[in-house]
Amino acid sequence: MPQTITVEKTATPDAVVTGPKKKRSTKRARSTMRLVYRTRRGMAPVYATSALALSGSVLSAAPDGWKTAVAATLTSAAVTVAWGRWEGRVGKKRLRKKRLPARNDFITAATAVTSGGGLVTAMAATGGVQIGSSPYPALLVAWGLGHGIYWWRRGRRTAAPVLDLTEQMKAWQDKVACSDGSLPGSTLVNVVTTDYGWTGVIVLKKGNWRRAVSAMNDIAGDLDIPDEMIQIEKAVGMSARRAIIAVFNRNPLQKGTDHPGPQILDMATGQAQVGIFYDGEPAHYAFWKPSGPVHSVVYGATDGGKSRFLDMLLGTERHNGIVSWVCDPQGGQSLPRWRESVDWYEDTAQGGLAMLYEVRKIMYERSARYSLLEFIDHKGRRLRGRDHFVVGDPDPLISVTIDEAHRVLKLQGAVDLVFEIVLMARKCGIKLRLVFQGPKSNYYGSGPESTDIREQLQSGNTVMFRTASTLTDSIGLPGWDVNPSALPMYWPDKTSTAGLGYIKGPDNRQAMFRAHFDRDPAHWATTGDTPTIEGSAAACTGKAYTERLARLAARLRGDTVTLPDDAIPAQAAVTSGRDPIAAATAAIEAEAPAGTDDTVYTFLLQRGRPVGRNTIAQETRLTVGAVKNALTRLKREGRAIATDRGIWAHPNHADIPADTTELAEAA
Repeated sequence: MPQTITVEKTATPDAVVTGPKKKRSTKRARSTMRLVYRTRRGMAPVYATSALALSGSVLSAAPDGWKTAVAATLTSAAVTVAWGRWEGRVGKKRLRKKRLPARNDFITAATAVTSGGGLVTAMAATGGVQIGSSPYPALLVAWGLGHGIYWWRRGRRTAAPVLDLTEQMKAWQDKVACSDGSLPGSTLVNVVTTDYGWTGVIVLKKGNWRRAVSAMNDIAGDLDIPDEMIQIEKAVGMSARRAIIAVFNRNPLQKGTDHPGPQILDMATGQAQVGIFYDGEPAHYAFWKPSGPVHSVVYGATDGGKSRFLDMLLGTERHNGIVSWVCDPQGGQSLPRWRESVDWYEDTAQGGLAMLYEVRKIMYERSARYSLLEFIDHKGRRLRGRDHFVVGDPDPLISVTIDEAHRVLKLQGAVDLVFEIVLMARKCGIKLRLVFQGPKSNYYGSGPESTDIREQLQSGNTVMFRTASTLTDSIGLPGWDVNPSALPMYWPDKTSTAGLGYIKGPDNRQAMFRAHFDRDPAHWATTGDTPTIEGSAAACTGKAYTERLARLAARLRGDTVTLPDDAIPAQAAVTSGRDPIAAATAAIEAEAPAGTDDTVYTFLLQRGRPVGRNTIAQETRLTVGAVKNALTRLKREGRAIATDRGIWAHPNHADIPADTTELAEAA
């Protein structure tokens, strides 16, 4: 017969939770996690303190737990340093988009990591928290309160009480995009909040982004905000109908940034991070490009930030092998820290003019040498004659800074001299940096070449801090829809806005930036070695350069110092009461090579037909300026005749028609 087996049911163990009880437990855990996540910012100090106590207790259970605590502390400290001081760049690739944290935030974070790590290590080595007579509970509470107070106060300070995104878009549609608004038919998209307010993208119904920029003050009125609390710029890489708008609850540039040091210059690209834009992105200044150095002009009214900006650039040059020549015509009062820290320093306008004459000599010495220089190109070919300048191969870059440059350009012969240098010096590794109060034409001296000088300089770096006249805004930054003269002199808390302005450089952003503030220029001026020009360049200079250190020593002793007699050619022969154009011409005539007139006269006689000035200069290997002045003198003597604009001939050949190529060249 089949056997019957009776199976008795066993009771479920108490440890096993099934059914509704398990679901309720899981739900409570999820609710707790959501609560922790939602309060993660406000309760961060509490969570961090609890984590320290838990870590110390867990690690104390292991025999060598303190070693793990030490390793974790060192790792955390290294990560904190990288977070606070590494700019996130590997080679040319930038990994970090946000700017570096503020100095106080970095110090607080480093203190929290090191002191917290020390607490965990001590607890791991001595048996954990040990509630009772142990000092650890009190130390943990003190640690949490100390860093928590800073954290909570910082949160209140940086919180941006902005409208809800939908409210911002609604306000735009009701007040700006309506039929009687500043930009009828426009829309606001991609609105995001920031720690200083909010940003978005304006999409215009018709026209381009310039309409939005020109209507910026009207938009501020529509949104009922101050003029200085709104910024509109071109949306780079987007449709021409789009513009970027930023509305501030606090201006992010008010706090500013400290100059981090000469490492701001990237030796691979020749660009330096000299400040930040309102959105935290770095603002760049180009020292050189692959084609050669980049000329610069700096504008700014009194207390605009020019001198501190120059301090930062000169410190960068000193510590990166760039030769600095400085002229401070205000007796050396604007840039006093660099009197003994650059290769050549002059504190008078006459000294600045002598410096420019020496620059011209070096320019031609390098030009003659580079035209025959042998080098290996990127394809491994051996070539002769370099048509561009390579920094440090074989010579250093020479940067000539002239503060209050209008005082030098008013001197006899200065305009023609600067014009010649600014056109030819880049290929020879020389850059000019002229500094003015504003871009008015009279600052650049008299004569037609003054406008050409301004155009050439402004085609490089243009840094424009707050200026004093609305009439010159478009002159300093032609084509830009910005108003440097409208920049405020003071922030709402009555502190100076020095360093606030616009920069036209590699970024090409029509947006406000603020230059780094060099709090201790004397440090960078007194450390490192002073770069000097190469031997071949020094050999071609005159006493104005070779005796510069002796003159400086005498000036520091309080002696009266004068320039050498030959520092400025024909200076004594030209009186100050003469016409400035004639004075400039006379100065150039005096430095022309001996026999220039006879050389040009002989060339015209042998040519047998009218010829252009440029052809004469090319064939005789004279400068265009020397040929021009020689022809003027020959005309006065009746030995040359101008047959057309720029076309000259010997008197015996004046009736012969000129070649069409010569006429085209003259035109």
